[in-house]
Amino acid sequence: MRVLLIDDEEPSLEVMEIMLHKIEQIEIVGKYTNPIEALKDLETLHVDVIFLDMEMPGIHGLEFAEKVMEKDDGIEVLFVTAHPQFALEAFEVNAIDYLLKPVSMPRLQKAIKKIKERLTFIPKEKHMGESDKLLYGFFMLSFRLMDYQNNEVKWRTKKVKELFAFLWHNRKNPIHKSLIIDELWPDKQVEKAVSLLHTTIYQLRKTLKEIGIENPIILVNDHYRLSIQLETDVLELERIIKSDCLDSKKVESILKLYSGDYLENDDFIWSIQYQQELKQEVLRYLQKFVVGSKYEKEHTKLVGACLEKMLHLNPYDENIMYQLLEHYCELNDTRKVKDVFQLITQRLIEELEVNIPTDIVELNNHYFNKQ
Repeated sequence: MRVLLIDDEEPSLEVMEIMLHKIEQIEIVGKYTNPIEALKDLETLHVDVIFLDMEMPGIHGLEFAEKVMEKDDGIEVLFVTAHPQFALEAFEVNAIDYLLKPVSMPRLQKAIKKIKERLTFIPKEKHMGESDKLLYGFFMLSFRLMDYQNNEVKWRTKKVKELFAFLWHNRKNPIHKSLIIDELWPDKQVEKAVSLLHTTIYQLRKTLKEIGIENPIILVNDHYRLSIQLETDVLELERIIKSDCLDSKKVESILKLYSGDYLENDDFIWSIQYQQELKQEVLRYLQKFVVGSKYEKEHTKLVGACLEKMLHLNPYDENIMYQLLEHYCELNDTRKVKDVFQLITQRLIEELEVNIPTDIVELNNHYFNKQ
């Protein structure tokens, strides 16, 4: 096991070196009091584990760990700290272990054993042919990410999940870290928010590494960008809408894909603008199909499904209410006419306390008068 030691206090480095020399199969490949120099030398050193002090001048251990992951996400990090409060933060970044100073020999041996078990663990290889597959993300209604075996990815924290969704949401442009902080931790003080960002980026890299994704996040000039191939329900929706093709198969796909608004249940404030834009695009697409297929018998059922979906998306739109009621009147579907008019009554009179438009009342009365 090749080990790198980083601590701004020289005596602490010497003590750790002496203790590690007493343990078999440990090779110390470097000692540093300057973390910036250590980070630079990582490009040429082959390292399995870094023993890292949490509190160092110039860079916090959490930020350093995130930068290590950026360079080589196969390196394990073991934090060494004199401050018990940092122990929780060490586990928050998914460090393999942490040690409190002064470090005892039994505690060090336990940590080394844990590291060896981790390093000898062989991760699940991708199945044959999986290299051509993509991860799949569901963004409509609620965000879910499926791995290469079609298992849902488990997120360590809600913020890790949100960070992935936010980076994908902004996939066309690298995002400056200050913008990420403003959107994800708007109520935190700057120093704490920066620490949380590095913690969450580190967690996200680890999570994606575990499902077989190498170098998933690119950092350039304090701008982050997600670098993975991902198919999603949103991209499928966008392709259909932009194609402007109104065939029934594509309409059926939209009705299936639009299971709810974009990230509706996740309550991410930054998603609201696109959520509304996508909804309006879908409504326009479905309206085009309804108008163009209204009198085509083979599309009668699908037109009804479109109008019902449209009313679900825009529940107080009186024009859609009229179209849906008219559709079932023309089909002479009395049960559906009653159901739709009852729904209109509930929404307008009971919920909004406004009168039902005259044209809707007249349409309903005309239908039942001729029965």
